[in-house]
Amino acid sequence: MMTHELAASVVQLAVPMADSNVPTGADFKDWVLVIAGNIFIAILVLRAIGHYFKREWGELFGHIAAGVLVGGLIYANNQTINVLKGFWGLLSGGN
Repeated sequence: MMTHELAASVVQLAVPMADSNVPTGADFKDWVLVIAGNIFIAILVLRAIGHYFKREWGELFGHIAAGVLVGGLIYANNQTINVLKGFWGLLSGGN
């Protein structure tokens, strides 16, 4: 097999991998995260209403603070992953 024939066969094999029509699962991941986030918000609101009516102010504010943290982790997961990778790089001495 000649070199140019080999290169042409490699290009033919690589073209389907670069096709943008191949599903990656990113849309499904986003859909699952949106559903999980909405369920989380519904639970947060129901528990916050319960704490409010029981006049449990400390638990209400603690619950809201935890909800904001976890909601941020759900809705900004790529940024969270980058921050955690940065912290791990600082701790492990890597770049």
